[in-house]
Amino acid sequence: MKSKNKLTRTLLLTARILGSISLLFLVFMVGAHLVAAIIGEEASGNGFQSTAEVLSFICFPVSIMIGLALAWKWEGLGGIITVLGIICFHIIRPDLIFDPMIDGLAFPGFLFLLYWILNKKATDSKEEKEVL
Repeated sequence: MKSKNKLTRTLLLTARILGSISLLFLVFMVGAHLVAAIIGEEASGNGFQSTAEVLSFICFPVSIMIGLALAWKWEGLGGIITVLGIICFHIIRPDLIFDPMIDGLAFPGFLFLLYWILNKKATDSKEEKEVL
């Protein structure tokens, strides 16, 4: 039991460290694009060109940032939002399925989800033992 508890704590710590790095990177990149668009220095056109671009932007990076931010308080909810966001992004943009940078930024969401599942199972089994 103690080794499983240590595993879940290590998993949570790893997810939080990697999630923080991913979140900071995404906030910096989105912020830089917004500042460049406001100043007018961005060479490529203004705004989104199609609905697919809007949807892919919502799936990545917006849902990833929201999911990783929520995962600090609610690991399950944040992990689900992050994982669903990256799955939807890959459905919209199948050409980027094996892009390690994109998947790497969403990887902490998988860790948060795995932690939540393991922690929920441990909590449920503990409650069953107390009832018996």
